[in-house]
Amino acid sequence: MTSSVPKLRPGNLLAIPRDRRCPELLRLHEPESAHHIVQFYEDESLVIENISYLAAKALASGGSTVIAATKPHLEQIRERLADSVLNLDAARESGRYLTLDAAEAASQILVDGAPADAKFDDLIGSTIRSAAKNSANGFVVAFGEIVALLCAANNPNAAVRLEQLWNTLAKHHRFSLYCAYPLTSLGSEPDGDALLQICAEHALTIPTESPL
Repeated sequence: MTSSVPKLRPGNLLAIPRDRRCPELLRLHEPESAHHIVQFYEDESLVIENISYLAAKALASGGSTVIAATKPHLEQIRERLADSVLNLDAARESGRYLTLDAAEAASQILVDGAPADAKFDDLIGSTIRSAAKNSANGFVVAFGEIVALLCAANNPNAAVRLEQLWNTLAKHHRFSLYCAYPLTSLGSEPDGDALLQICAEHALTIPTESPL
């Protein structure tokens, strides 16, 4: 799914339209509000807007952000952040803005179609730890789309296992995680059991614009 994501004028990135606000989601950049939240969506611009907001808030406060997204989404997020008042190049050079190509990351952590604990820690765990080390407050805001790619590949069990590995990592490191699944990744007839398992691995589920 593709859509046009409008650019914001410098200084406007920290403002989110009122009709798109979810208090729990938009506090993820605060260490005391750390959560693992999932959002299902049809309009990708909503997700791009939300993660750009969270990343901007985290970076502005001296925190770090890790974004594991598709190449198109990585570029859209970069463009929005570059248009803000932030010095994105400096944040990247200081190790506070780290990105992973979701498709490449998936290929690196899967063994026989399932996430391998050690490979997950070598890639995702080490990236979170590096970002936390470079953060002024030791906190990280993360965004992940690897799980959505696994569902789109008709491998929801791997997505559930990956969500579980993220939760295990969160027991040892301070970060918030925002996951996003386009409805198209769930197929024309979503697996109800898999969907329930995915939701169960999150502190909060944000429903799509239309009923699931």
